Amino acid sequence: MKLVIICYNIAIGEEVLEVLEELEIKSYTRFKEAQGVGRLSGPHLGNHIWPAINSVLMVALDEDKKDELIEKIKELRKKLGKEGIKAFVLPVEEIT
Repeated sequence: MKLVIICYNIAIGEEVLEVLEELEIKSYTRFKEAQGVGRLSGPHLGNHIWPAINSVLMVALDEDKKDELIEKIKELRKKLGKEGIKAFVLPVEEIT
């Protein structure tokens, strides 16, 4: 099992949720507002100088479903790259 952490510009939140719906991923945790600085997207700090803000979504998935999700995220990066989206994959050792 894998944990996929997706960090994305809040402006593309609808597109990210559409991917989850398309893949029939019903369980996730979302942090609606997160601050950060991306190498390509720059600062998203939610202030008057850097007003953009991010969201973070976490999903625990089986390996095959993880692969499908990562492919969809790659497609979004190509389509909406300047808005900023990145996915990180971590192993899940235990769910209690």
